[in-house]
Amino acid sequence: MSTADLEEMAKRLEASGDYRVLRKLTIPGAYPEPDGTPTKLGIILDVETTGLNPAADEIIELGMIKFEFSADGRIFRVGDRFSGLCEPTTPIPPEIVTLTGITSDLVKGHNINLQEVSTFIADAVIVIAHNAGFDRMFCERKWPDFAAKHWACSSSEIDWHRHGHAGSRLAYLLNEQGYFSTGHRALNDCETVITVLTRSAKGGGPHLGELLASARRA
Repeated sequence: MSTADLEEMAKRLEASGDYRVLRKLTIPGAYPEPDGTPTKLGIILDVETTGLNPAADEIIELGMIKFEFSADGRIFRVGDRFSGLCEPTTPIPPEIVTLTGITSDLVKGHNINLQEVSTFIADAVIVIAHNAGFDRMFCERKWPDFAAKHWACSSSEIDWHRHGHAGSRLAYLLNEQGYFSTGHRALNDCETVITVLTRSAKGGGPHLGELLASARRA
């Protein structure tokens, strides 16, 4: 069956009112070109770790996406992507392997170069993560340059309840917008975050605009 045939079937199911169809997340090949509005560079970031304690657990994967945005939250160009694995000093717990698919064999011999990370984030004015309090502690401990960056949290700094969502979990927000994502890897989650932020709230601008307004407050 062609994509067009499948899409027609999905639309018929949705039109019945008895079904809701989720489509696999696909990242747009192009975003709007800047229209003369001043823009800045930001980074969407996600880490996978061996656990929840930044003092004892370790990063096993880092994913980042650069994007160009205006002050009102419109995203224009989405640029370079960074993805790296890092071998921890202890075995990856089985529950983390189950969640992420990242095994000890997969990360064996890998490390993420400090200079490569520093170069990638150098021109960004903001780093956005879904649950930034978690990602930030791990990143600043491993790569000190992150401590000089302004951070924002797409989970807590957007009033998802006010927008009609019962929660702020990333997979839930994506499902609410009619999509699903395969895998729980760092770069996959970055793609999901940027997709969620580009969507517009009912009667308002893109969710990124609300996040930026919150991040500007002291």
